[in-house]
Amino acid sequence: MKNMHSKRVLLLLGLIAAVSAAGCGNQADDNPETELSTSAPEASADEDAVIAEEETSSQTEASLDPITPSDYLVKDVSDYVTLGEITGIPVTQYTYEITDDMVQERVDLEVSAYDEEIEVDRASQEGDVVYIDLTSTVGGDAESEYTESTYITLGDEEYGAEFDQELLGASAGDTLEFSITFGDDIWMEDWMGQTVDFSVDVTSVCEIQSPEYNDTFVSENTEYSTTEEFESALRDTLADEYAETSLMDTVESLFQAVESEAVFAGYPQELYDLCKEETLSFYAAFAGTSDEQEIYDLFGLTEDDMDAEVLTTVNRRLIVSSICEQAGLEVTEEEYTSYVTDYAEYYGYDSAADFEADNTRETLVWSLYETKAGDYLYENADITEEPYSEDEDLSLEDFEIELEAEEDTETAATEET
Repeated sequence: MKNMHSKRVLLLLGLIAAVSAAGCGNQADDNPETELSTSAPEASADEDAVIAEEETSSQTEASLDPITPSDYLVKDVSDYVTLGEITGIPVTQYTYEITDDMVQERVDLEVSAYDEEIEVDRASQEGDVVYIDLTSTVGGDAESEYTESTYITLGDEEYGAEFDQELLGASAGDTLEFSITFGDDIWMEDWMGQTVDFSVDVTSVCEIQSPEYNDTFVSENTEYSTTEEFESALRDTLADEYAETSLMDTVESLFQAVESEAVFAGYPQELYDLCKEETLSFYAAFAGTSDEQEIYDLFGLTEDDMDAEVLTTVNRRLIVSSICEQAGLEVTEEEYTSYVTDYAEYYGYDSAADFEADNTRETLVWSLYETKAGDYLYENADITEEPYSEDEDLSLEDFEIELEAEEDTETAATEET
């Protein structure tokens, strides 16, 4: 089982630019020819498309129940949190230069989507995919024995370099027996600092064959004709993506600055219960179970971990409610309907109601309010732009110190609440 004891990935549904690499997959023009008619004139194809879109949008919007978004904000929020300044907050916004190496990495990623695995009758080599039946026993404890069918790509070192080395040169039908003593850097929590005995049956060895990247590949698999056109489009895509990343990081920094100056004085129990329900639902979607204890066991969580995570969401919603109250920000029913409708269409839902049901109305309303509050902080911030440099990255030691500081702050905030 993978060690998934980490902070929950936040599902930010605020209007994030989801720009893809502009064109993997041909877009053939297969519209049928339109027959001419001598009867009354019909709407043009463009007009038909507009009418159809309006009808679809109207049907989608009509499927949503009425809503008053302001009902979801925390009432009497000043009883629970007092904010410092929410305007003129100094913040650094990093800008990014799109380099040739970044474009090449994206090209390689796009081309790799067309890689093929070809089973080969030879000993495995670096870069091969090796399919195995793997049995592991930790510390000689028979009760820890675990068997699974899986695969590894030699060179990725998913189970460490020593594991890959053991499988290098193996062929289909081979059975390997070996032991590895792991340090604390293995992602398998049960293997950390343990000696693990392995029995590996190699079922097949596959070679990765990548297509040749040239104008022919581009014209056959994208909407572009040449590698030059394709790479230019990828460069534009990367620029958009990094600009969006820069904006999101800056807004998050502003929220953190507001939270660091905020004074919390409890919370409505209803808000806590709602946030916990949403958090558990998030985990349940991955765990395949809604049983709280099973979720804890599967993700290596404790009740204290869950409480801290829920309080993080509770505090953010208190802050968002307070910002909206002070700044007079409001989400209208029309904005909410448009927001849900757009995302329903983007993700291919049959209706906005289906999308709303899958993501819950509460989560979507809060996401939209957080987007508004973030926009307000950004528009009223004292922003200093600075080119991003890898020198800005924290060292591992600095990162560990920062994490410890965050944990101490969260613990203190929890105790105070």
